[in-house]
This record gives sequence, C-alpha cells and structure tokens, in this order.
Amino acid sequence: MKVIDAAKKDIIKVKRSLSLRRLLEMFKDFHAAPLIPVVDNDDYLIGAVYPENLLDLLRPLSAKLFRNIPFTEIDEDIFDLDPVPAMGELLIVDDIMDDNIISINAHDSLEKAYKTLKLNKKERMPVVDDKGKIVGILGIFDIIWQMFKEKEIV
Repeated sequence: MKVIDAAKKDIIKVKRSLSLRRLLEMFKDFHAAPLIPVVDNDDYLIGAVYPENLLDLLRPLSAKLFRNIPFTEIDEDIFDLDPVPAMGELLIVDDIMDDNIISINAHDSLEKAYKTLKLNKKERMPVVDDKGKIVGILGIFDIIWQMFKEKEIV
C-alpha cells in the first residue's frame, strides 16, 4: 500500500503572507494538533506551521533559547505573558513557519512512512509528489486505519 492511498487529500494550505490572526481563525475548530502546510503560488511545499511554532510566540525568549539543551529546566509559563494584540496583524506565517520540514513521498510505502514519522517524532507529515507539490497529509492514525482496513476489520 502506498502513502497516497492512506493520506488525507482534502487539506487546508496557507500562503506565507497570511496574518497570524487569520491563521488562528482558520484553525480554531481543528480538534487535533494541526499540521498547517505552507505553499507557494504553485502548491510547492515551502514550510509548515506546527502547534510548537505557535506556542513559541507565547514563551519567554529564555525558554526558547534553552528548550533543546538537555537537563535544563526553564520556567515557561505561557499564561504569564502579555502578548500585544497587534501581533495578530503584524506577524505573518513567514515569521513563524518551520521551513526545515520533512515530508513523505506519495509513492512511498506505508511502512516507510511509519518509520519516518516515528524517527522524526511526528504525529503527521505533509505528503508531496515527485516534484515537491503537496498532495496530502499522512498521520499515524491514517496508517493504523489502513492496516485495519486491509485486515477487513473496518
């Protein structure tokens, strides 16, 4: 089974010029931790916004600087910060997106995709075609669902 067979193809994608306010409004009813693909005008994947990117906007600078240093504990109470309301219009997706993204090829096997997700500690990843255009999103549950479907359990 190929990735494209299990991936969600009906996805919301955004451009890098979208405001933070509009981005948050688009995804306010999203029930799971979203992966928000960022594309150029031709749908080539150029980045992604993860919940972690959004939380970084609420974290003190010291917490962001020391987050990846082992055995370092930083008090990062995001509820103590007082963000400026204007940041909703002043910040755009380009300011917060992660442009060092890992994607899965649509023609890869589900087994390879599962290993890639686990290796990179991600719940979902963008799926691209051979040219780098986004064609879907694949998550762990999509793989699990497909496995149960193949065994005729669902």
